[in-house]
Amino acid sequence: MAEVIERPKPLTVREAARRVLAHENAMLGVALAALVAILAGVSRGRTVTVDNVENVLLQSSIRGVTAVGQAFIILTANIDLSVSGVGALSMMLGGAMMTTEWKNIIGYPASPFLAIPAMLAAGLAWGLLNGLLVARLNIPSLIATYGVWQIGYAAAYYVTLGSAVMELPESFRMYGDLPAAPIIFFTVAGVGYFVLTYTRFGRLVYAAGGNPVSAYLSGVNVRRVQFITFAISGLLAGLAGVLMCSRGMAGSIEALRGLELDSIAAVSIGGFSLFGGRGNMIGVILGAIIIGVANNALSVMHMGHGGKYIVKGAIIVSAVGADILRRRRRG
Repeated sequence: MAEVIERPKPLTVREAARRVLAHENAMLGVALAALVAILAGVSRGRTVTVDNVENVLLQSSIRGVTAVGQAFIILTANIDLSVSGVGALSMMLGGAMMTTEWKNIIGYPASPFLAIPAMLAAGLAWGLLNGLLVARLNIPSLIATYGVWQIGYAAAYYVTLGSAVMELPESFRMYGDLPAAPIIFFTVAGVGYFVLTYTRFGRLVYAAGGNPVSAYLSGVNVRRVQFITFAISGLLAGLAGVLMCSRGMAGSIEALRGLELDSIAAVSIGGFSLFGGRGNMIGVILGAIIIGVANNALSVMHMGHGGKYIVKGAIIVSAVGADILRRRRRG
């Protein structure tokens, strides 16, 4: 007797929608779409013009690159407050190498191909310093990175004595403009997603943050994992400095002010637990875009810096509160 093979039922629109909405980041996507629609209505369409959408993409790319590094840190139940200081130092260093002004620190205008690696190396070096303080000397990350944040700003100030750096080579402009900046952001986020999802190091990051004691007893070198994550964060803060310097074709120690709050807010919105061990990179992408949309809309509607800080502070407090409630229910 011939075996009857049952054909799979075709996927219906309703079933496909159910599967999409079941994804852990689905509600974030819905929230982003709703936020864009609401702000478009409130601003009478000013937030959805072509120029404004491009501006949001550029803002989100700079903040998003840093948020990817912050995500690695938060997964290990730490935090990195130094990113704006590290980014500012990288920006001022690169600008002072490339400028044709008297502020040039090496005696001649360097090519972006020389300055950009120097900017990234500076970010990496400060990230390694954070890793040393936290993972080796056991200084709480909140204190260690706050100190490095202040030192980074001071070092950035002394590069040009606080003066903005301009007169940069035109070839440098492309990195902070469309389409390069979003491509860099999505590439960095894609690499981060691959590392966290498919590599042994990614599994160690989740283990080190989810339950560091159990991870240590299982043979995980928790300190080494923490050290590497701070190096990643520093490197990406340096990259944010490259993108911001390129976008404005100038270096200013104030240009990245608030970057630490933006990156923490983006990661929090993205579903990461500030207690470590939970979150994914797709959430970081959506969180960075949501922060970019919110920042831009507040600027368009002339809400000022006060409104921005209120919104981002409320976002972080709400995200942490929701995570605490979720943990209590599970416990």
